[in-house]
Amino acid sequence: MHSLASAIVPFFLSPFNWILILVVMRFFIRSVKGKRFCKLAALFIFILFSNEWILNSYARFWQPEPRDVSKDKPYSCGILLGGFANPDENGNGYFNSAAERFLQAVKLYKQGKIRRILISGGNGKKDDKDFSEASWAKSEMEKMGIPGSDILCEDKSDNTADNALYTKRLLDSASLQPPYLLITTASHIPRASLIFKTAGIQTVPFPCNYLAGRGGFSFLGIIPQPSVLFTWNFYIKETAGYLLYALKSKL
Repeated sequence: MHSLASAIVPFFLSPFNWILILVVMRFFIRSVKGKRFCKLAALFIFILFSNEWILNSYARFWQPEPRDVSKDKPYSCGILLGGFANPDENGNGYFNSAAERFLQAVKLYKQGKIRRILISGGNGKKDDKDFSEASWAKSEMEKMGIPGSDILCEDKSDNTADNALYTKRLLDSASLQPPYLLITTASHIPRASLIFKTAGIQTVPFPCNYLAGRGGFSFLGIIPQPSVLFTWNFYIKETAGYLLYALKSKL
């Protein structure tokens, strides 16, 4: 049931799919007013959610600024959340567009800002349970010269709530002192921080892999761009997930 919901819910959180639904509805609605409403609503959604200015404004509101840890004392552990690697058709791992999470964790360790790395990530794909993202990432880090003894792996989680649950168990067993650096995509930081806080894990956010909100405002940003339309998927999903989890935790 959970996997089914995970596949269906994102469909209804995409502006592109809202437009698609309105276009399809227009063919089935008989009234002229109804057809006109679907047409204008689809056009409004496209103009609104393909505007780079609006996306960047919301991104700046939603996600934290980059964190400068140069003056911070070394953290006992950096928690690297999965989602930066996938298996190919042969079950071999490869980095995806969120790979900056991995690179930043390695960089922080090399700079001495985190003493150990905890990789939290199993495999959210139910059809390929032979691949463990955490185990694969650990092997890649070892190839880069990081001792395996400084890398902790949590490979049971399928989502952020699982990340927090299993990470806490691992941190407690390793007797590592908080706070811990939480390394994940900037748009994911608010929801991830809330979930980890609720689980009793004291973290300091380290956002990376910014999808929007970092560049300056350009006049050309007002021109509709399809890529902007699809980038909204991540922010809407994270916002909805944050609100639902916040509501659930209060009930």
